[in-house]
Amino acid sequence: QGKILFGLIVWCSPFVIFWTAGGLETIYLSSFITIAFAAAVKCLKHHSTKHQWIFSICLGLAFLTRYDSCLVTLPIWFHVTFKQYLYFPKQFRHSLATLLLPGLFIACSWLVFSFNYYHDVFPTSVYHKPLQWDTQRGAVGYMIQFGLFCGVLPILGWFVVDQFSRNKSKLLSTAITTTKQHLGVFIGLSIFGCYASVTCLAHMMFSNRMLLPYLPATALLLIDFLMRINHTSTTVWRGGRFGSKSWPIVVVLAIAVQTTLFYYIDQVSINPGRYGEYTNLSRQSYITFMQTLDDQAATISQHWRNSEKSGQPQIHVYAAGILPYKLPQAKIVDWGLVSYRKNVHVDMVQTGLLYSSDYIITLSPRHHRLRYQLQQEPDALIVVDETTINFDGKSETLSVYFNPTPIAYRLPNYVDGEARDRIPPKINEQDNANH
Repeated sequence: QGKILFGLIVWCSPFVIFWTAGGLETIYLSSFITIAFAAAVKCLKHHSTKHQWIFSICLGLAFLTRYDSCLVTLPIWFHVTFKQYLYFPKQFRHSLATLLLPGLFIACSWLVFSFNYYHDVFPTSVYHKPLQWDTQRGAVGYMIQFGLFCGVLPILGWFVVDQFSRNKSKLLSTAITTTKQHLGVFIGLSIFGCYASVTCLAHMMFSNRMLLPYLPATALLLIDFLMRINHTSTTVWRGGRFGSKSWPIVVVLAIAVQTTLFYYIDQVSINPGRYGEYTNLSRQSYITFMQTLDDQAATISQHWRNSEKSGQPQIHVYAAGILPYKLPQAKIVDWGLVSYRKNVHVDMVQTGLLYSSDYIITLSPRHHRLRYQLQQEPDALIVVDETTINFDGKSETLSVYFNPTPIAYRLPNYVDGEARDRIPPKINEQDNANH
């Protein structure tokens, strides 16, 4: 039953399926956290060098995938280390070295490389996506919403109701025992929950991407709690208030809910519920959006070849994923992650980047009027491609403009570099000057 319940919560989760197919770091981090959790359970009970190595390496790899994972992994590490000191004091020096050095080496190797290569150890998202203190209420609602949709809260609630009359004296004591046994995980998840209350609604964190990596570990905690109530390693769920029908009801409801969510994500919204980004954008619509960007990359490539210009084009984008993947030799600039510089102002309409680009891709009306996005009259440029799609419940036009006379403007090579060229004034500043 434990394996079935884990499969229903994790492997059948449409959010897990979505991000497994969608890529990025989400599922990698989830795997590292889950393996580290399993190794930690072994390390809490035994002196196992093999599991200590696995634990430390997974924590280091988790840090590489997402820096903020250390909010969860460090409390787990301290808990495991303390238990090794408590139960196996004679081997503690060896245990400390094994638990610390592999993961620390992985993390520090990347930080040293990052500092020397990029001149900064932090990803640009740290600067471009600041903490959102004004959206905490919505973020907490988003996390509760995820707890309901992933099945953890409903299953826990159903179990408590089902078992209350039979095991009510055990429920609280078992909850305390489970918390003590996995204290590091509970502390880590609690700290991360506070952190997520100011980050989980950031751009591109839709479909519970911020929270999803910790779902398997949470599911394992839930299953461990249920097994402790029934004192068996094979039967997670024994009939209580609802008798032998209780477990089949849970399975049927879980399958029904996951199937409904899968359909909803595919056809209605990749972010079900009231809170979060893209609540009106289905997976099918998102595929259409990405395919449009893919087609526009091919159009730009063909247009550039036909123009017979030397070198590779500079392309100003608002979505910097598909274009650099399809045109790896092109120079991609944007107003966010790619072109961020500490000493050079870069915003949505940085005129130096716009005027020096051979192609400018716009999204209207989502990103305001064309004149604002281009920082010049649209008639001054050549329309290479224009496609209108339904995006997040609205009609949006994706356009590609060709700039036949780009200016010379250069960003510093490194994140901390000094400005190399003056940024031309924006058109609204020019208009104000004329008046």
